Amino acid sequence: MIAFSSCNSFDANARRLQRTLHEQQQKAEVLTEHLKEAILNNNFDSIWHHTHADNSIIFYVYKGRQLVYWSNSWLSASNRSIQYIYDKWQYMQWDNAVGICHRVKVGDYQIVVAIPIKYNYALTSTQLHNGFIPPFRGKEHWNLRLNQSQNHVIPIFSNDGAYLFSLEELSKEEMEQQSSQYEVIESFSYQSLLAVDKQDTTFSRIKIRAYYVIVFTMIAILLIIAIGSLIRYQGFRHMRLGGKFQIVLTPTVMVILLSIFLVSIEHSQRVFIETQQLRLGKKAQYVQMALQNMYFWDMNLSPSNTSALNIDLRDMSFAYETDIHVYDLHGRLIGTSTPQLFEKGILPPYIAPEVFFSDAKKLVQYDHIGNVRYLSAYTEFINGNYTHMGYIALPSFISQEEMAAHLQGFILKLLPLYILLLIGSIIVVWIVSNRVTSSLSMVTTQLQDNKAGQHIHYPYSDEFGEMVGHYNQMMDALAESTERLARSEREMAWRTMARQVAHEINNPLTPMKLTLQQLQRTKGTERFEEYFNESTQLLIDQIDTLSHIAQSFSSFAKMPEVKPTEVDVAAKLFAFVALMSNNQDNIPIRYVGPESGVIAIADADQITQVFTNIVRNALQAMEGRPNSDIIIILKSANSKSIIKNELDTTKQWIKISFSDNGPGIPKEMQEKVFVPNFTTKNTGAGLGLPISKNIVEGSGGKICFQTSEKGTTFFVYLQKIG
Repeated sequence: MIAFSSCNSFDANARRLQRTLHEQQQKAEVLTEHLKEAILNNNFDSIWHHTHADNSIIFYVYKGRQLVYWSNSWLSASNRSIQYIYDKWQYMQWDNAVGICHRVKVGDYQIVVAIPIKYNYALTSTQLHNGFIPPFRGKEHWNLRLNQSQNHVIPIFSNDGAYLFSLEELSKEEMEQQSSQYEVIESFSYQSLLAVDKQDTTFSRIKIRAYYVIVFTMIAILLIIAIGSLIRYQGFRHMRLGGKFQIVLTPTVMVILLSIFLVSIEHSQRVFIETQQLRLGKKAQYVQMALQNMYFWDMNLSPSNTSALNIDLRDMSFAYETDIHVYDLHGRLIGTSTPQLFEKGILPPYIAPEVFFSDAKKLVQYDHIGNVRYLSAYTEFINGNYTHMGYIALPSFISQEEMAAHLQGFILKLLPLYILLLIGSIIVVWIVSNRVTSSLSMVTTQLQDNKAGQHIHYPYSDEFGEMVGHYNQMMDALAESTERLARSEREMAWRTMARQVAHEINNPLTPMKLTLQQLQRTKGTERFEEYFNESTQLLIDQIDTLSHIAQSFSSFAKMPEVKPTEVDVAAKLFAFVALMSNNQDNIPIRYVGPESGVIAIADADQITQVFTNIVRNALQAMEGRPNSDIIIILKSANSKSIIKNELDTTKQWIKISFSDNGPGIPKEMQEKVFVPNFTTKNTGAGLGLPISKNIVEGSGGKICFQTSEKGTTFFVYLQKIG
């Protein structure tokens, strides 16, 4: 059994390497079983299928000492090495790699399954260097070295020489006996166990892990801060539409152009490689024709003429500027222009399996030497009779300098164009955003300056044009609806006025009719003279009422147009109070304010009527109440006393208050105070306050009131001058 033991640092990387070895060994054992089944069933096509299954696990199939199938050509393992491989997992060092492997016998065949771990080249360079093999890559900072010790123990060390873990052959009984030394993590196959040594870790690994933790923590914190700042940023919401377009579209265009630029570079690189593939294919064809002429009469290739073939291939390699390898019909190397590559174990002595088992006569594919990826062109080695004698391979290493020079030239040609495209795109984005927002600004300006019912002019047939068209149609429909509504309201007003006039006239007519009838009945009686005098006075009073009603409706109907001008409101108000002080109800009227000098915007002829209507209503409301009085106050209106959202606070205003101590206005009637024809009295047409409202608002002012059970106050606001 193979036991994996490590220092009880329980180093995460060491543990991952253990797990990877465990997983690879499981895959290898499953693959071995499939290969055994294929050989027993004589199904060699199935073996070829497994060749492409997993490149991280390499297998060889021998018949005796003859290699008949192989999964990969990069591992340099000679035929004689098979005699040193046992029927169990063991450490193995090849010419160009180290790892573990085992052998299984199946009749006349032998299966060797290998798990390479790390490259082990005798010659290294910046491109060809020792390192981990996938899937063990990612642990390069360890720079592991594997050394075979006694008793088939394979210790694995880190770069600083610290022991990490080992591959050790232990029986199950030995594992149980050493349970104090090993902590069994899991049992993963019938052949091996995974265990961890119970020793302490080194301080250096703790420092490495802490470093990565700190770095990733800082990155995470910065990322969270950046996302939070973006979420909290509110300025974007309040930007104008043109700015939003520019902010959104400019990065989008830049990303698109950058993506196209990168794709163009990738495409250029791909075209360059495809060009190299075509050249390499043509070069392989020329080499094939040259070797065909040189070995025109040969019937086969054998190791006996290797030296002469190497000389010919070396001469041809100088002529065609490429390495040339020749393989026999069994895929074995028999000639090369660079024998040192094979002597040092950099390349294996047999052809790539994809080529050997392929039906194609010509093939260009990628091969690998360690981490170096290179192109190889393969073609048949034929003689003058077109007899197939072997294979020709031409590897081509595309130099990084050549690729960099090609890309540099491409970028230098393409970069100015993309800079111009970027600048042009930004200008186009700016123009388009301004064009869109200018159309919107045009519509917005017309809407601000538009009067009710007017059309908006927009000369274009785009989406804004459609919106403007719908708006104009809506305005036409609204104007028509407004006209119908106004007509209906006028008709309704006249109907209401007619009903009110009929009602107001009918009220005095009824007692007049009754009085006349009673007068007729008393004719010729003793009381006729007395009743005649009483009836005459009653009829005169009712006739006066009818006259007053007629006069009120006539005033409302013929109310002149309000003509605002500069008026000394204080002088008007002072004169009005002096006139009304001797009212017939004997209710005192007090005035608080200057006698003159308060100039405001009002109708000079009609403002006194406003005062009269308000005071007359107050006198009628307090009729018969003791201790009644009216207080009129004139003063400048401060910012707190101005009616918000109804008066322009940038202007100066005066406030005239008319306060009485009457019973107040009932809550259900407060909304109808300024409605024409509404009255709470037995007499009157209910037109005084509506007329007053029309006069005040026609002068640009405002009239309102406050009421309670203790009295009512009317407020008149007028714009102050000076």
